[in-house]
Amino acid sequence: MINLRSMVKNVVVICIVVLTAFVSIARAVEGEFNVEQSDKSQRHNFNKIANKLDLTDAQKAKAKAIFQANKDVVKPIVASLHTEQIALRTLIHADTVDIPAIHAETTKISSIQEILNIDRAKVGADFRAILTPAQLKTLKNMINKSQQKADATANPE
Repeated sequence: MINLRSMVKNVVVICIVVLTAFVSIARAVEGEFNVEQSDKSQRHNFNKIANKLDLTDAQKAKAKAIFQANKDVVKPIVASLHTEQIALRTLIHADTVDIPAIHAETTKISSIQEILNIDRAKVGADFRAILTPAQLKTLKNMINKSQQKADATANPE
């Protein structure tokens, strides 16, 4: 049980790291801000994480290659997700409630999110594979802190 929790926490941290790239892609697809601004934000976040983990130049190059290759894979998936979310919002705000259609659209969105979650886990595993044991420990600590912060925000006392 403890190993499962540890693994889940690791996946969450990696997801947070990778999520920055996904969010930037999603916002670019939605037209919320330009690609140049998105790339600058991604570089800043990557550099911040790279510094905390004290990545070598070789590790930085490998990590950038992992994330860049994934960006090309994820872009059409995120575009599809965006399209389905628009369709769902249209159904939700329609004059008549079509429960089967809402259910079907929600199922489509869930399937796309499942694909993205699996992809995030794979990218996270690829990223962790280039880290040293000490860097993995630092990453786990970063994930734990991030999770605690997220838990505190989600469940204020």
